[in-house]
Amino acid sequence: MTVTTPAPLVRSRTTFRLQREEELTSDLRSSTPTEVIAVSSAEGDGQRPSALATSAEEERQINAISRIICQATMEALAGLRPVVQLKRWLEAEVYAKVRQRVELTHDVQQLAPKAPRPLAFHQLRTEKVAQGVWECAVVFGDEHRVRACALRLEAHRRRWRVVALELG
Repeated sequence: MTVTTPAPLVRSRTTFRLQREEELTSDLRSSTPTEVIAVSSAEGDGQRPSALATSAEEERQINAISRIICQATMEALAGLRPVVQLKRWLEAEVYAKVRQRVELTHDVQQLAPKAPRPLAFHQLRTEKVAQGVWECAVVFGDEHRVRACALRLEAHRRRWRVVALELG
């Protein structure tokens, strides 16, 4: 009885070739339903933080960022956080307004300091205005007061930046 061994499988080199990064991202872009921004906006360069994210993933990012910004702003106003920590998230004009408001409230807080109170987020609404531009409305509060914050976030140099902030 003769035993025959099967011939070894011969594969071409292209089957296991590693793809270069440029090829990989172009393949991924063609397979995702979202569009990649190529046109610059007037104020930002329009480069989203994750150009390959789906709309749902992008909305989750915006929701998280808007909560963080609202909480950090309230902590800065309460004197619990240095306002300079908000600088990387806010445009220069918005940062200047927040800093001025923090300085005004800091003078009042020295007269009657308050204990920090945890924030509870009641409602968060986001809407995509244009490619790389989102507007958010956040309702939050502590045990004594309910407040609202409206934000406009735009993509700028692959980061989300707050270009408008209204705190009520």
